[in-house]
Amino acid sequence: MEYAAVAQSGRAPEVARVRGRSPLSSNLNIRIGSKEFNEFYGIMIGDGTVHHSFNCRYFFTIAEGDEEYALYIANLIKALINKEPKLKFRSKAYRIEFKSKHLFNIVTSLGFPIGRKSSTISIPLELMKGKYVNWLIRGIFDTDGSIFFSSKPGIANYPTLEITSKSLTLLKQIKDLLRRKYDITSHVRKSDKAYKIAIYGRKELAKWIKFINSSHRRKLWLLARAIRRS
Repeated sequence: MEYAAVAQSGRAPEVARVRGRSPLSSNLNIRIGSKEFNEFYGIMIGDGTVHHSFNCRYFFTIAEGDEEYALYIANLIKALINKEPKLKFRSKAYRIEFKSKHLFNIVTSLGFPIGRKSSTISIPLELMKGKYVNWLIRGIFDTDGSIFFSSKPGIANYPTLEITSKSLTLLKQIKDLLRRKYDITSHVRKSDKAYKIAIYGRKELAKWIKFINSSHRRKLWLLARAIRRS
């Protein structure tokens, strides 16, 4: 997939236009279980909300702090629904907003909650069994994941990849998928009011890059750094 171009302005605009070649320019159909749909569903699990009210039917909102990745998400959505979403900058973050009755019906039929996401949100069984569930995990990581480095005996830059969620069910699903499908060892732990799944060390992160990777430019850079410096 290609990244959308990023506006090189000093101040974020109130409304940004989607630029660049769509990552799905040759495929405008929503196919459940495809790489594109799965990545979108993972992004929704991480930072998305679905609204359905009298004044606002079939409405989606995704919040994202990084401008370039926000544009990437907007282009992904544009290709899925053949309609350009609105991209607004508010409270130091970007909001991608759009309406789609068809996509609304699909994601809610898969169990995605309407309104505030519960602490029990999970990966639908239909997508768990699919060929491209790694793209769904990628979407979750790109929105709710982080990479950092710490010092260990004999290792100056020991890398850790983490995904944070209030849903223990979700993280247990990811842990099982990583072990069973990609031979990646991970650990789930409680942290404050949420849970974290963590992957430690260069060897396991190399597997992550091979099978999951990222569509977020900064996180791609951090993953490459983890391999180079650990």
